[in-house]
Amino acid sequence: MKTVSEIIEAMNLKVLTDVYRPDAEVKKGYAGDMLSHVMAHLQSDECWFTILNSMNVIAVASLNECPLVILTEDVELQEAVLEKAKTEEICVCSTEMDTYTACACLDGIIDTEEV
Repeated sequence: MKTVSEIIEAMNLKVLTDVYRPDAEVKKGYAGDMLSHVMAHLQSDECWFTILNSMNVIAVASLNECPLVILTEDVELQEAVLEKAKTEEICVCSTEMDTYTACACLDGIIDTEEV
């Protein structure tokens, strides 16, 4: 497992909000853009990779107690979504990597034998 702060540093992520739970442990990543499916399967010890930029991303992350949302392909948050993320204390970062590459990068950081 790695902490949110360790992942942000190792993946060289662009931080779009504050890092609200820097010491939260992340066991693995979860990639998905179908919100209902993510809502049903995202665990609180997983970071979430998505290309979506909507209020519903923040709602699902909050509901599932997700410690870190990573927007791939250089997706930026709209101002209203950014404010909602701050209100809900959801750490959102972005990367220029596509989702597959970002997931592979995370896999290289986290010791999967611990999973």
